[in-house]
Amino acid sequence: MANLAYYSMKSNPFQKDSNVTLDLIDFKEMTFRLNYLKDTKGIGLFTGVSGSGKTYTLKQFSDNLNPQLYKVCYLSMSNLTTMDFYRALSIELNLETESRKVTMFHNIRERISGLYEKQGVTPVIILDEAQHLKSEVLQDLIMLLNFDMDTVNKCVVVLTGLPSLNTTLSRAVMEPLRQRIVSNYQIVGIEPQEISMYIEKKLASVGRGDPLFTESAINALTSNCQGSIRRLNLLLTHSLNIGILKKLQSLSEDIVFEATQEMSII
Repeated sequence: MANLAYYSMKSNPFQKDSNVTLDLIDFKEMTFRLNYLKDTKGIGLFTGVSGSGKTYTLKQFSDNLNPQLYKVCYLSMSNLTTMDFYRALSIELNLETESRKVTMFHNIRERISGLYEKQGVTPVIILDEAQHLKSEVLQDLIMLLNFDMDTVNKCVVVLTGLPSLNTTLSRAVMEPLRQRIVSNYQIVGIEPQEISMYIEKKLASVGRGDPLFTESAINALTSNCQGSIRRLNLLLTHSLNIGILKKLQSLSEDIVFEATQEMSII
């Protein structure tokens, strides 16, 4: 990264480790539904394009859960065999892995029941990048969550992934799983009207109070980020670097175009 002091900035606010909370429509909508899911328990489904903020929102949500009341199990290695899935979930629940699926199945159910009934702790199982989950794993979720003849929910399961996950779940064989989804939200990504506010808030967080991007540059960023916050952050970072190297006082549409070209894979 070029010397950001040129723009009176202490650091790059568009990096992953930026601690500025995203006050965006999707963030608020998804957080509201996650909190509803936390209270009702059951399965929640959240889908959206890559880089739209799903994992970010999940992290903010899980970080704010009381660890004395909730046990978060996060699995992002979703391209797993059924046995791998059971082993990974066993590890997250602090269980020993076993050589037989049926043994792990019963151990997982007993651990979930024990946490919920004896310790007052609700397991929150987050399956990120769930578009890669095998059908066998998704169908086993139904049996894993069937407590007391399916009369009570003892844990929260969050499925997140690309829109293709909706296609998988639309299959007839997935009907029992779909009926157990109590919260469903399609993330559209950062809205055009939010981008200017987003940039302004991020820049202010590192000491830059004056505008840096021209109106035409913001329009170009809106067109090229395609709703992806991740792509927007990359475009902004490339634009900053180009502007510093060229010793520009403001960043225009031409700089965003150059940044877009830099990011292109030929």
